[in-house]
Amino acid sequence: MATEAVQKWVGHSSDIAVPLLGAEFWKEETVISGVLDGRRDQKIGGSAYRLVLDTPVSIDGEEAEIVELPSLTGVKYALQSLSQQGYQMKKGDMWQIRCEGIKKAKKEGFSDSPEFEIGVMRK
Repeated sequence: MATEAVQKWVGHSSDIAVPLLGAEFWKEETVISGVLDGRRDQKIGGSAYRLVLDTPVSIDGEEAEIVELPSLTGVKYALQSLSQQGYQMKKGDMWQIRCEGIKKAKKEGFSDSPEFEIGVMRK
């Protein structure tokens, strides 16, 4: 008689929860680079992109080597531009993200919006 194989998994929130590089992190000419490690759907606003950085960044006084880039408007637009050039993201792609500037909000109560250039290299 054949025995059934038992499979087990354990998930931890700490496997997913990493520092987020929100709008407040970005200043004009800030540059980060690293390897795309995946993406996840955020509760609000779209996807967040997990990056293993080449050089750690300081967030709230702590060094972070693995971060998420949220779907800020500028990120969405830069990725849309890449998509129009035929780019389809793949785990392991090398990303370089540069803040080109901060677009001031036109309406009161709205946040300023970082604008980005995202360069991708795939081996």
